[in-house]
Amino acid sequence: MTSWDIGNPTSLLTGVAKIEINDANPITKPTQAQTLIEVVPYMATVGAQTPGQAYLTKCIIESNSINLLPKNFLVPPILSGLGTFTATQTPMLDTIECNTALQLGATQQFRVYGQNFIANTVANKLGIALHYSEAQTSAKEMFYELPTNEANTGTSATSVAGSNMTINDGRFLETITPVVVNGVVTASESYLASIEISSNDFDNSMPLKVPCQPISTALGSHVSVSMPKLPRYQNIHMGMKSSCTISQTLTLSEALTATGNWICGVGYTKM
Repeated sequence: MTSWDIGNPTSLLTGVAKIEINDANPITKPTQAQTLIEVVPYMATVGAQTPGQAYLTKCIIESNSINLLPKNFLVPPILSGLGTFTATQTPMLDTIECNTALQLGATQQFRVYGQNFIANTVANKLGIALHYSEAQTSAKEMFYELPTNEANTGTSATSVAGSNMTINDGRFLETITPVVVNGVVTASESYLASIEISSNDFDNSMPLKVPCQPISTALGSHVSVSMPKLPRYQNIHMGMKSSCTISQTLTLSEALTATGNWICGVGYTKM
C-alpha cells in the first residue's frame, strides 16, 4: 500500500533566501511508511508577474532523523513575458525519485525548503507532495545536487561556462536536468540552447550534452513565453570517482538582445 501527503505551499517572498515550506513546520512521515518513493514539488506566483522576471527555484529536503542528503533539485520554472503580456504557464508537474528508506513505527520528519535563484518583484509559493510506501524498497536511493549559483547566458551564439559542483561518495550519475530561463524578452528572439556536463572524475569520456527546453517568442510588444515541461534526462549510469568535480557549459544556438539565466542539476546514486 502507498499513500500521499502534502507540505503546504508557503511564500518564498521576493528575495533569494532559503525558506522552510509547510508553514515553517516539519513534515512527519506516517508511522507505517518504510519508503519515501518520490516527491512532487509544485509552485505558482501569488500575483501578476513582472515582465522580464522568471521564477528559477530549487527545492531542498533535509532531516534531523533520516540520512538522505543531499536532495537539492530544480522546480519547474515559471517564465515571464514582454510588456503587458496576457498569459503565463506553470509547467507540468513531475516526480522526483527518492527511494529513501524509513524506519517502521518511527515518527521521522522531513524539513523542506525553497530558494529562488533570482529575486522577483512578486512572490511565489512552493509546496511539495510526498509519496510513501509501507513496503521496504530494494531500489538504490537517489540523491540530487546543483551548483550554488545560476549563470548568465550572455547574448552571443557561443558557449558559456557555469559554476562547478562536487559530488562526494557518488557511484553513478543517473540524471541530468538542464534549464535556461529568459530575462527581458525581445520579440522574435528564441532561446535555443544545450548544456554539457563533463568531469575528469567520470569513468570515461562519453559526451553528456543535452538540449534545454526551447523558449520561443512571437512578434509584437505584448509577448507571452512559456515552458511546458522541465526536461530531465534519465538512465545515464555514468560511473564517478568518490569525489567528482563536474563542470557545465551552456551553448546558445541563437544570439540574444538581452541575457537570460541557466543552471544544470544532476541526480546520482551513492556507493
